[in-house]
Amino acid sequence: MSQGSRVRGVFRPAISIGAAVWIALAIASFAPRVHLGIIEVLFLLAPWIVVPLGADLVRGGRASKSSAVRDCVLFTAASLTTVSFFLDNQTAAAWFASSWLLVCAGFAGDGVRRFVISGRSSFTQFCFAAGEGYLLVAAAWLVASRAGLQPLAFREPIVLLTAVHFHFAGFASAVLAGLADEAFVGHRGHRILRPALLAVVLGPGILGLAFLLGPKVKLVAALLIALGQFGLAGGMVRVGMATQNSGGRWLLLVAGASVAAGMILAGAWAIGEYPLQAFVNIRQMAEFHGTLNAVGFVLSGLLGWTMVNAKQPA
Repeated sequence: MSQGSRVRGVFRPAISIGAAVWIALAIASFAPRVHLGIIEVLFLLAPWIVVPLGADLVRGGRASKSSAVRDCVLFTAASLTTVSFFLDNQTAAAWFASSWLLVCAGFAGDGVRRFVISGRSSFTQFCFAAGEGYLLVAAAWLVASRAGLQPLAFREPIVLLTAVHFHFAGFASAVLAGLADEAFVGHRGHRILRPALLAVVLGPGILGLAFLLGPKVKLVAALLIALGQFGLAGGMVRVGMATQNSGGRWLLLVAGASVAAGMILAGAWAIGEYPLQAFVNIRQMAEFHGTLNAVGFVLSGLLGWTMVNAKQPA
């Protein structure tokens, strides 16, 4: 099983600072005067930890003169975006959140470059390019949420949840799919795994479009994502079992296990949507499926892969 020599260091200072800030925000959300709900807390996990981690993995963690600049830009945008959740003035909140839109536009531009250069010949690079493209969609919905807009007649919390969806199920899952594809190059199970990874990458976009087409299409799209995620989870578990890094192993195993419970909830929601008698309401989905997917699957998976790859020889 091939393992690329991608990330040379674990938990750089910028990642550690982002983690400390997010943990502080999560704890503060329990205070009565802090108006951060579970959806807001889960969203903020993306700019503070998930996107910086994913960006390191996509770029191979190579230290360069631009790394410090990138860290500074990400920190500034994450800070301004966080402030936007505490502003009552929606116009001001949208302007503050627009800093994250600019950052994500930069990622999307890099995704286009990546696809043109190697994405058509490398499935791994295609996954990374698609993930970076999803960030632009995610940030656009964030700005709409902070501005109090109702795009396509959708209201809160759907607008903010769409931003969450494209950060985690879109960007982060596509990055994990690309890493899994890279790890299994030359392995006999590679051809079997790739269709599942393709479902992981395309599924979030199809699900987003399905909201415009009705519950039947949403059911199909959600089940497509679930099947793809199960395949991705299986690949991550195999990588975890094969690595000698015990911390990375356990994180990848936790990520794989989290998929099962999270996707069962997603399936229950989608099936309930079809007869229009939801078994799980949107708030429960955010609390249980959202937490399992964001923390259990995405965060554990990205951290686990960072630790595993840090031990790989140059």
